[in-house]
Amino acid sequence: MKRNQWRAALFTILLFVAGVVVGVLGHTYYAATVVRGAEGFRHRYISEMQSKLKLTPAQVSQLETILDETKAQYKAVRDSYHPAMLKIKNEQIGRVKSILTSQQVPIYEQMVADHERRAREQDEHDRQEERRRDAARKSQANP
Repeated sequence: MKRNQWRAALFTILLFVAGVVVGVLGHTYYAATVVRGAEGFRHRYISEMQSKLKLTPAQVSQLETILDETKAQYKAVRDSYHPAMLKIKNEQIGRVKSILTSQQVPIYEQMVADHERRAREQDEHDRQEERRRDAARKSQANP
């Protein structure tokens, strides 16, 4: 009986280790294949343009400028309709709250707050990445 217990324990440990290995491999694959936000898309886009079109460094710099200007234009459009979108969002939040029980409302409010916090963090990350990219481009232009 003791021998069967050791086998069962060993099998359990091996199964756990196999699960960890599969989890790590799955996460690595997911992280490698999923685009991580706009910067991930931008990096892949520029890399694809460089490899397929054999862009010169000057062309890459011009492409980055074009992408920056386009991003600024998108942001300007987004900012112009932002107040209307915010009004719609707040109306939605109010309507959702109206169907919730008094116990559900604080949980929902926390969910909304968490979502807004993550959005602010992503915006800040994007701004930092843009500043880093601008600094790198300036240092390349002025060696």
